[in-house]
Amino acid sequence: MITPGELARLLEIPAPTEEQARVIEAPMAPMAVIAGAGSGKSETMAARVVWLVANGFVRPERVLGLTFTRKAAAELGVRVRKRLDKLREVLPGDELERLGGEALFDGEPMVSTYHSYAARLFGDHALREALEPTMRLISPAVAWQICSRVVDAYHGPMDRIEWQPDTVTKAVMELAGDLSEHLRTAEDVRKVGAWLDERLAVVKKPLKAQRDILAKHAVREQLMPLIDAYGRAKADREVIDHGDQMALAARIASKHPEVGMIERSRFSVVLLDEYQDTSQAQLVLLRSLFAGGHPVTAVGDPCQSIYGWRGASAGNLLRFAHDFPLQPGVNGGRPVAAPVVQLSRSFRNGELILEAAAKVQEELRAETKAVPRLIPGAGREGRGRVECALFPTVEDEADRIAARIAGLMAADPETAPDGGPQPEPLQYSDVAVLARKRSQFPLIRRALEARGIPVEVVGLGGLLTVPEVQDVVATLRVMHDPTAGASLARLLTGPRWRLGPRDLVALGRRARTLATESARDVTPPERPDPPHDETPPDAAPPPAPSPGAAPDVLPGAAPDAVLPRIAPGAVSPGESGPPPAGDDPLRQLVGELNQETGSLVDALDDLGSPEAYSPEGYGRLRRLRDELRGLRSQVGLPLPDLVNEVERALGLDIEVAARSGLDPVTARADLDAFIDAAATFAGDAEDPTLGAFLAYLKAAETEEFGLEAGRVGETNSVKLLTVHASKGLEWPVVVVPGLSYVPQKNGGPAKGSIFPSPPQNATRWTANPRVLPFMLRGDRADLPALTGLEKDDLAAFDQACAERDLREERRLAYVAVTRASALLITTGYWWGSSGRPLGPSPFLEEVRAVCVAGAGSVPVWTDPPEEGAANPLLADPEEAQWPIGPGERGQSDLTARERYEAVVEAARMVEDEMAGRTRHWAGDTGLSDADRGRMTAWARDVELLLAERDRGRSGDGLVVQLPAHLSVSSLVSLARDPAALARQIRRPMPRRA
Repeated sequence: MITPGELARLLEIPAPTEEQARVIEAPMAPMAVIAGAGSGKSETMAARVVWLVANGFVRPERVLGLTFTRKAAAELGVRVRKRLDKLREVLPGDELERLGGEALFDGEPMVSTYHSYAARLFGDHALREALEPTMRLISPAVAWQICSRVVDAYHGPMDRIEWQPDTVTKAVMELAGDLSEHLRTAEDVRKVGAWLDERLAVVKKPLKAQRDILAKHAVREQLMPLIDAYGRAKADREVIDHGDQMALAARIASKHPEVGMIERSRFSVVLLDEYQDTSQAQLVLLRSLFAGGHPVTAVGDPCQSIYGWRGASAGNLLRFAHDFPLQPGVNGGRPVAAPVVQLSRSFRNGELILEAAAKVQEELRAETKAVPRLIPGAGREGRGRVECALFPTVEDEADRIAARIAGLMAADPETAPDGGPQPEPLQYSDVAVLARKRSQFPLIRRALEARGIPVEVVGLGGLLTVPEVQDVVATLRVMHDPTAGASLARLLTGPRWRLGPRDLVALGRRARTLATESARDVTPPERPDPPHDETPPDAAPPPAPSPGAAPDVLPGAAPDAVLPRIAPGAVSPGESGPPPAGDDPLRQLVGELNQETGSLVDALDDLGSPEAYSPEGYGRLRRLRDELRGLRSQVGLPLPDLVNEVERALGLDIEVAARSGLDPVTARADLDAFIDAAATFAGDAEDPTLGAFLAYLKAAETEEFGLEAGRVGETNSVKLLTVHASKGLEWPVVVVPGLSYVPQKNGGPAKGSIFPSPPQNATRWTANPRVLPFMLRGDRADLPALTGLEKDDLAAFDQACAERDLREERRLAYVAVTRASALLITTGYWWGSSGRPLGPSPFLEEVRAVCVAGAGSVPVWTDPPEEGAANPLLADPEEAQWPIGPGERGQSDLTARERYEAVVEAARMVEDEMAGRTRHWAGDTGLSDADRGRMTAWARDVELLLAERDRGRSGDGLVVQLPAHLSVSSLVSLARDPAALARQIRRPMPRRA
């Protein structure tokens, strides 16, 4: 038998550690592997497959490997295939013959995602449940559209729901997904309502807290008919979403034992990756198929279970030994639990980074004894570096982060960030900034770009914070929605149109005028009969107002939009004292509040009199109006093409390409990612309209977790992404900003905290109707239990939920700090955007303690502000020029002004050249050799282009060589209009048949 060490020598790969070898050569039986961050679990899984094949225990095609992402599945599949191919080459002939010859290696292991495997199982066995096997899987975008239509068409009772339709849609989708993941029905939810009624009946004096719980559950119950309607809508279309797919596959596997027999006979060995992120439906599916002693190896790390908000349960990995026992219980005896082994040696992180990770992880390890403390792998001893800092303000934090990254890039290319040797120079793509919230992106991005550091925002939700993408989205909203005044205001006041206050006010008045005229056309104004004590209609008109009195007609309003006059001596109800003066602003304010504000988009389309605007402002408004009209005429284009047209119309393609210090691919990375998102939506959605796409983007903006995380690009740029999106990735340098918070009495983070952060929506089912009651979840053993509605019961439940939320944040922090291999930088600040200071989070304090103990440095640690101190960011507000200059994006620093002046100078040079005006050569004094070479290349390109232009101008463009054969129609054209035929031959164009 070939040992794991001998196999590694044959394959010319590093020898496995003792822990890895124990996993690789484990018997063909169930086993759980607790694998810490960077401990080589993927390598160990691949080595186990090859070892089993090399020793004749299994054929490659009888191996099943499951993981969560397509990327991970592809990497594992490629790694196994390469090792098998190498094994075929190096295995001795007698050994190869003993195993069955080269035909052994013709098979391919099946490596896929959990959802892909569930889809195959559903397709193969759907008929057992009288379901159509060809039901189509829909994307979240399509599911959103279907659910939104169901909500819009619903006519049932909604008296307990006070949400907007978009919120109702999200609630229906979340609850429907939870019901599917935990294999529950609407009837189970109603049973919880009956249980709550029973518990409330025994409470002697119900208080508001108890009544609120029942009110929240009443909202949940009122959503059940909508969930049923959503299910029927999917059934009518013969489609399923991801939650349905997994739930149906689990139902088939649990109700039909023969399905498990088929799968076990097909796959002799099963490998389950990232098992800590599996949900209840996935657990039921896998347990129904492969429990009872089948060789199943589950690998994962409960400390990295960060997807509890979507149904994952870290307890699944800890319960694996009992869910997949070695032997079932005989005659009522207890089953024999499967073994649990560990991989505790990290090959990713340096030793000092592991010290910081262990400190953050300490509380989690205390709860789960099976989780090991990571130790450094070979070559990682003494390596790694940790830096920790606490700054006065969030702006200081962003600026220092950018400065630190710039310093790293300017350092010795042969020295790694942790001070050790490095074979290749550090690249921008080797640095990642992992933020807890997307709201942190804009400030950090601006600070990086201000220092010329290329940055890429990862994920659709993050893309919506990028200025150029925001401009595209704002234009799309203005094209689609006449009430999108805020989006139009962004365009008007942006660096392209730079409309001033006077013209904005005039446009607003025009909007009110159009609204008043529209209202008058629809509903004529009612004139009440005058009271007996008022002047009759044929009486003399009222006296004219005194000079300086407020006019009765608002500026820009219709002539008949008259404010009600206040009779002399009259006093409004509840007021006392003298009557308001004729110039009292209250009357004008009330009139403006009662008046229709109108639509800025409509006003742009019908500008009215040019005299109301400045000449330049009127010209810019007309050009924007014509541009939007042209874009609206192309709304029928496919979404990616429409986004491209908007990008070109706004000139963003030229703007981003002109950014200094960036290659074109890097400069366009965010725009290309947004176009890819539009293409994905158009390819998935059943009705890919512009309105549906904008609703999809709105969902990405409002949800903190956002939609599916984006792919990390290949551009040489600093990656800016959320911690959730960083799972499974690694970089030499990782920055974790915003480790600031304010504690509550229960120890949890208060509102305004960054990391740890309070949940965006309450995670307690007693406070959030969008959350499934914990007693209905499959992982209820790991969740806080509500035993009753007495005051003590509620207090204990709330405290347990707060502790659980903080543990989830700690798991997230552990994931963040273990992404770094050479340098980990953690930062926090005192003052953010609120009037009260924050403070260092417990995670930052723990990293600081490690740094002080010798694992790193604390370059800055600002003392807490004095009692009653004011926020310096609010006391000294940021100054900016408005309207802003082109390209400044709200910044008015020196570099922005220099760039603007350079652009203006370049434009003048182009104008002079077009007009034939000769400008003196500026020379190349002071330029480097590289810049001189670049200028020489430019000059040569210009000479060639001018020569090509001159050759084109030398003839009339109508002298062409006739082809050897001419059609009859061409002969007719030659006789009638030779010039037209020449143009057609020179540049063939399609013609209508």
